[in-house]
Amino acid sequence: MTSLPATRFPSGVCTDVRVLIDGLPITGSSLAIVVEHLLEGWRQDAPQDELHLVVGPHAELAVADDITVHAMPFGRIGGLSRVRHQTFTIPRLARSLDADVVVGVLPTTSQSPLPCPRVVIAYDLRHELRPEQFSRANRIQRRFSYRWKQADAIACISDRTRQDLLRSRPWLADRPVEVTHLGGDHVDDWPAPDANDDYALAFGQYGNKNVDLVIDAWKLLADRGQARTLRIVGLGGPVREVVEERLESLGLTDLVTAMPWLSEEEFRTVFTGANLIVFPSDFEGFGLPAVEAMRRGTPVAITPEAALLEVTDGHAEVMDGWDAQALADAVERVADWDDDRIVTARQHAEQFTWARTARQLRELITRVVPPQ
Repeated sequence: MTSLPATRFPSGVCTDVRVLIDGLPITGSSLAIVVEHLLEGWRQDAPQDELHLVVGPHAELAVADDITVHAMPFGRIGGLSRVRHQTFTIPRLARSLDADVVVGVLPTTSQSPLPCPRVVIAYDLRHELRPEQFSRANRIQRRFSYRWKQADAIACISDRTRQDLLRSRPWLADRPVEVTHLGGDHVDDWPAPDANDDYALAFGQYGNKNVDLVIDAWKLLADRGQARTLRIVGLGGPVREVVEERLESLGLTDLVTAMPWLSEEEFRTVFTGANLIVFPSDFEGFGLPAVEAMRRGTPVAITPEAALLEVTDGHAEVMDGWDAQALADAVERVADWDDDRIVTARQHAEQFTWARTARQLRELITRVVPPQ
């Protein structure tokens, strides 16, 4: 295997690793996209590493040919099948492969002892800090399945997540808990926007995205004569019906379009066509749409939320409060942006690459993997 440059890691630390990645929790597109891009970045940054990915039957992601995929069958109850494979299959594979480390793409990973260190990726603690946004079953599942105590190291996707984790579990301070920012360079391949489009884009897939706040702000903007057209994506069937009824009651149906969940291709087209991203989230672990927008050269309006302030670092239009008035004012201020501000925002976002994500995760791994 080809060694990394001598300056990459401290003397005596391993320069190539055999990694077993527990991808069994991958069921939806969001986590699949993160893992897919992370592995692509890993291949760019450390092509000499040997990567193995364990997935269930419902994981849909494309990985490089030199990454070994271990597909596990699930029974009728997928959750129980995942736990069974994490309890028995992951340790067995780790032993048979002589893995240097097991990486959990979520903190919910193998409960059994492993023959090697265990590193997990932490996204956020929203289920603990915003419990009303989750079902009781979901909160219980995370409470008992997240393996904080068993983790030898934890990669947090933002310093906000790291601080939340250490504040609630100060005993983790005796092990590596480090920031591993996500990447954003995947948007470089997204389609070019239609020059004739002129609309803002907001998100409605989760409670923290605050669809009602966006609608209230658009009503204020409409009353001022300052409202551009708006599309809200990610609205499930019943939720979409409620939103459409509210838009009609406020007289906003000509300005605001409520859209369902879109395919990945459709979402990319809608995202790149927008000339403003409206992102008044009350809680984020990272805030990937903000980084995607900056990298595409699209202004973004955000709440003064810790993770969003962290990743945008002064390059977004920040609301001066948490209500509809503050959002409407922020949207209006975007009209004063000049090309220089958009360029500096794009330059800031260029640091968020998936190769850097992989590098930061790998450097964390080498802190717990014994020297070779």
